[in-house]
Amino acid sequence: MIFALFVSSFIIPASSFETTVETSTSDLFLVNLDTDTIVFSQKPDTNWYAGSLAELMTFLLSYEMIPDLNAATFTVDQTFISTLPYSDGCLDKFVGQTLTAKDLTAIMLLTSGNDAAYALADLSANNDRDAFVAAMNARVAALGMKSTAYVSPGFNNTSAQHTTCRDTYLLYQEVRKNDFFLSVMKSRSYTPAGLGEEYTVTAEASILNENSPYYFRYTNDAMYSYTEDTYEELVATTTYRGKTYLFVGLLGLHQSEQNVFADARKLTSWAYLNLSDHKMFNAEDALSDLTVTADWGDYQVGLHPYNSAFKTLPNEYDEAKLTYQFDIPKTVKTPFLAGQTLGRAKLFYAGEEIDDIALSSNTDEGLGMLSDFGRFTGYVYRRMTPHREILAKEFPTEPAVPVAQTSSEMPATDAAVPATEAVVPATEG
Repeated sequence: MIFALFVSSFIIPASSFETTVETSTSDLFLVNLDTDTIVFSQKPDTNWYAGSLAELMTFLLSYEMIPDLNAATFTVDQTFISTLPYSDGCLDKFVGQTLTAKDLTAIMLLTSGNDAAYALADLSANNDRDAFVAAMNARVAALGMKSTAYVSPGFNNTSAQHTTCRDTYLLYQEVRKNDFFLSVMKSRSYTPAGLGEEYTVTAEASILNENSPYYFRYTNDAMYSYTEDTYEELVATTTYRGKTYLFVGLLGLHQSEQNVFADARKLTSWAYLNLSDHKMFNAEDALSDLTVTADWGDYQVGLHPYNSAFKTLPNEYDEAKLTYQFDIPKTVKTPFLAGQTLGRAKLFYAGEEIDDIALSSNTDEGLGMLSDFGRFTGYVYRRMTPHREILAKEFPTEPAVPVAQTSSEMPATDAAVPATEAVVPATEG
């Protein structure tokens, strides 16, 4: 009963946009990659086991550290497998075979293979696994993953190896920049060179498997992990009609009809049906002003976003729910360059942050004699103009004496209509 109460709390969505989709996975994150908009977020910064998702980092590093994936080789033997902290059997049928680093990489990606991950780590760091794990954690910091730590290159069922939805999103974006990763995922299967079809490996994530009830045809790629047949993790991207979403689900249930694959399919389908891209602003738009201090005085410049921005919002979104929050200094001293970040603006929809925008001037300031002279003369003009206006109010000019009209030109007094009354509309009743 305690477990049931625990799970029931997961189905309450916490999202930037309203949705009636019910989910069983605890921690969820859904991002439109085309507009970099978080459209669904539920406990995105809660720590959970990294599981086999650690192999995403192993892929990044081994691909960089091994000079030639086709030249580096690894002979699979039973002793290697039996001495691993955890073994998932992904290399069992290859015992006695010599595989290239390329083979091991494809096997690891398609099967979330723990054994292949350890083999790649050994090839990358000359069998120094501690050094490889240290490199993994160094890359964590470089990618800005604030809540992730690794203790092994593959699956590890301890809290010492943990991550979050948001960190997984950052890591997976980096992994998807690799063409080899994308090609392996697109093929869905791999056979090492020189070996027969009995050595072919296929994608094990159900969302990629056409024979699975959880197959989702629009999925591009996915990495999957499960813990003790109870909880599971998934990170995947889908593309439909030119729009790509990245889904992350941690602490999902491993049950029929209630699992992370079903949640991925339901949430992304909801997004495709109910959300669309809307243009928020252009690069030419001045979102705010900034006071600039030069040696001779102050003036103002407009602050612009770096690029035009599209954001993903409900199909019929309420413009009144869009708000900006600016973080701009009171004044900035010259000189500075066009494009230099001078402030930021956060864009909110219905109180949820959907963008963090860097703002800059579109002109260099304080760097050239001609521009400085133009600014200075404008400054002088602005300083002098208000002064003249005040004097004009204090010492009004006498009105011109009207020319005397002759009696023939003078209208009858009772027929005269004041000019001010001629433009007043008639009122009813």
